[in-house]
Amino acid sequence: MKFKLLNLFLLSGLTLSAQSDPTPPAPPTIPVAAAAQKVDPTRNYKLENDGTSFASGINAEDLKALLFTLASDSMQGRETGQAGQRMAANFIAKQFKDAGLPPKGDKGYFQKIMLQSQTWKDLGLKVADQEFKNRTDYYVFPAFCPDLPLLALDEVVFVGYGIEDEQYNDYGMADISGKAVIFYNGEPLTKEGKSLITKTEFRTSWSLDWRKKVQLAKKKGATAVFIIDPNFEENLKKNRKGISTYGWQPVGSDATTVTNFYIPHFFISPALAKAILGEKAGKVENELSDLQEGHKFKPVKVKSKIELRMDKESKLLEGSNVLAVIEGSDEKLKKEYVFVSAHYDHLGMSDSTVIYYGADDNASGTSGVVEIARAFAEAKAKGAGPKRTVVCMLVSGEEKGLLGSKYYTEFPLFPLDKTVVDINIDMIGRVDDKHTTNADYIYVIGDDRISTQLHDISEMVNAEHTKLELDYKYNAKDDPNHYYERSDHYNFAEKGVPVVFYFNGTHPDYHRPTDTADKINFDALAKRAQLAFYVAWEAANRPERITPNVPQEKKKGELGN
Repeated sequence: MKFKLLNLFLLSGLTLSAQSDPTPPAPPTIPVAAAAQKVDPTRNYKLENDGTSFASGINAEDLKALLFTLASDSMQGRETGQAGQRMAANFIAKQFKDAGLPPKGDKGYFQKIMLQSQTWKDLGLKVADQEFKNRTDYYVFPAFCPDLPLLALDEVVFVGYGIEDEQYNDYGMADISGKAVIFYNGEPLTKEGKSLITKTEFRTSWSLDWRKKVQLAKKKGATAVFIIDPNFEENLKKNRKGISTYGWQPVGSDATTVTNFYIPHFFISPALAKAILGEKAGKVENELSDLQEGHKFKPVKVKSKIELRMDKESKLLEGSNVLAVIEGSDEKLKKEYVFVSAHYDHLGMSDSTVIYYGADDNASGTSGVVEIARAFAEAKAKGAGPKRTVVCMLVSGEEKGLLGSKYYTEFPLFPLDKTVVDINIDMIGRVDDKHTTNADYIYVIGDDRISTQLHDISEMVNAEHTKLELDYKYNAKDDPNHYYERSDHYNFAEKGVPVVFYFNGTHPDYHRPTDTADKINFDALAKRAQLAFYVAWEAANRPERITPNVPQEKKKGELGN
């Protein structure tokens, strides 16, 4: 059966939506009673103080007072480099000062972070004599595109979905060296909605990781890439920040420049795709419908006169991380560090009337870390302080690409080889659709990726104290959402530090102005922050440090997810 090209574009739009929210098989949730008997069978020590009296100080009332301030109009959405972020940083520092914690940053309670971004000075795309418009017909992420003042093309090759692996190959024997390629986002599906690669309803990483496709095209010698986005209008709105400024990198970082991994690439509307394909649109139509019916795909060469202009300019921005340090009481162990982290920045204001409040993302985690710092400060004041040094760190720049934590791990204030763990909390104040009948849950991500000891500790203290349902759905290594790579713990993990990430899941208010303080479940927030505290307490006081014991995959020398 053949479809008109426009109908194929619309059909691909429907399948792409299905691809963006697959549900991978999840490990079973362990009941709390069973977990109490199962975890850490080798534990042969008993702590002098289990921290219960101090954890009880982490309560809904105090968290509410912090969160309503952080997510208020006055904080202006806390965008890094803007007045709201600086006000939030000063507010957090005052909480640490009032708790009696000394300033231990490189500038008082702060670690200043310098970021550099690249935005477009001139960006243009012309097909034949027709000029198409940025953010109307196409969009581009400056962080992932190289500077290229002018590129003229006379041929493109349509390569289906731009995929090549052992199970499926869109490129075949086509030689694309020196040519541009055009392909769909996502991956091919049957008419029944099954992936042609997995042969099931589950999708591969090709569906979400478009960067992987661009890197493949570059490896094959392509000069440019056009990615057909059937959900163009929706994704244009969702990626407002990334399209504008997601080019930030720490100044002075020794990390390889991101754009070195890429060639020029544009996300284009179905209408622009039709203009590029021209008279070959019918052949493309046939190949796509044949593919959907199970036939082998054949690339289509298209003569098309295209001109690209991609001229960048750089900007500097200053943010800050805010640190509270509770020095360890043991002369030897205090030279080891337990980190508790969260990001306090958010998306700011789209204009003078619209504020992205970021109550759950991540005033919830920020409030939790402040309360955890207070609990440790109280313990120290009463002579029961942690044996290892605990660092409670709130970072900025997360919404611009995990840059505050990236800056810290590039320029650490405490030795990374002496850093025992990072316990990261990002979005812990809401309840997702899966758990509407029971708010006593939390998603656990990454706790067994580097050290199984950390997993055992998390299970153990939860069984003993907080008794939450620990949901490991998003800890699957093939999780298409890639949450493991999407919060600040990941930069610690990249340095070999054991990490655990606690997360409540997403909701319709995620990255929208409607993420407001009145929607927070403060009782759930308190329990989740207490869990993070107990893990930190155990890590800071156990006789032996948590050690990495899971073999890590070798780096491939290219950008991660």
